[in-house]
Amino acid sequence: METEINFDDLNIYVRSKIPTHRLLKILLFILNLSIILGLLWFVYTLQEDKPNILAFFLPIIYAFTMGKYLLWNAFGEEYYIISTTHISYQHNYGFWQTKLKTSKYDFISTENIKLETDEKITLVFVQYNTEKLQEVIFSTALSISFSDSNRIFNALNEIRINEFGHDVNFPQIFSN
Repeated sequence: METEINFDDLNIYVRSKIPTHRLLKILLFILNLSIILGLLWFVYTLQEDKPNILAFFLPIIYAFTMGKYLLWNAFGEEYYIISTTHISYQHNYGFWQTKLKTSKYDFISTENIKLETDEKITLVFVQYNTEKLQEVIFSTALSISFSDSNRIFNALNEIRINEFGHDVNFPQIFSN
């Protein structure tokens, strides 16, 4: 898993990329292309008796539903920006990106994923609703390493401490 983490005075910028092997990308592309061509051939053979335009939507529907997963597994990237109160997130599918969405959160929880060689962490951003029940606002699609999550939480704590400090151009607070 490739994860890039950058910090500034107010935000943490995280970019995670799916580590798909080049050979697997080629095999996924060939498999999906052969399925789409097979569906087109199947629809064409159905047209001998009577023409049916609606049958041509079958390969198109497959391309838009399963093609999304092909692009995600081949080129998928996840961007999120964490501040002390808000999370902004976006997914990149290689050929298009989703819109940047921003949501307010109350706290961050983690879900541990144990793999054979490494322990990965999924970040879950939670907000309390009007009934004071927890709602998941955003959960990372790509897990990150335990050390990367520590870097994120340490930087977030540092931002919280320095949020009203001199470094971020807020007026300095003096005790009376």
